[in-house]
Amino acid sequence: MSHIFKYLKEFTNKQTNVHNLLENYRKSIIIGNKSVNLVSGKNVENLTKLLLSDSLLVLSWSVCQIRSPLIDIGTGAGIPGIPILIAKPDVNGVLLDSNRRKTLFLKKTIDNLNLTSIDVICDRAENIVNETDMHNCFNTIVSRAAAPLCDLLSWGESLLKSGGELIAWKGSSYENELIGFNSINWSDPNILNTESGLTLLHFVKS
Repeated sequence: MSHIFKYLKEFTNKQTNVHNLLENYRKSIIIGNKSVNLVSGKNVENLTKLLLSDSLLVLSWSVCQIRSPLIDIGTGAGIPGIPILIAKPDVNGVLLDSNRRKTLFLKKTIDNLNLTSIDVICDRAENIVNETDMHNCFNTIVSRAAAPLCDLLSWGESLLKSGGELIAWKGSSYENELIGFNSINWSDPNILNTESGLTLLHFVKS
């Protein structure tokens, strides 16, 4: 089993279908990247494998619950939301991004892969949090390098239900972003350092 799927061993009954969906999704990014700047890097083939692998880390991290409904803020090419939702087909999710070309790619990809449990919204998180029907709506927020932690935590206070989780994929600057962290509405973060150099931070809304 390749590195990209090593976090899916517990899903043996769905393994073949998950394999195929993830591989087809990865190929769609490579093809789509030729016309839309979905991911940046010289070796897109290897980069897409790494992006999917990093996304799937939450499946083996025991602190993560990954419950419906889930929202991926600043999803871009669908990372980390689509890989997680492919591996967890019982979870419904929303992909949020303000870039119209990227959201058109996402809608086309979701249709091609027949991922009926995923919706796409083209908008900014700042606007979504002002919509009262979105308040206390989600159980899981995921976001990879899309916004500072202070913004994600602020949005999470509005969007998450009580006991909901926020999972952020961050680079080396995460320690600076934690300075001044207000724990009144949140648990202390769980922290997971990854092989790729990214750090995952997990918060639970009080």
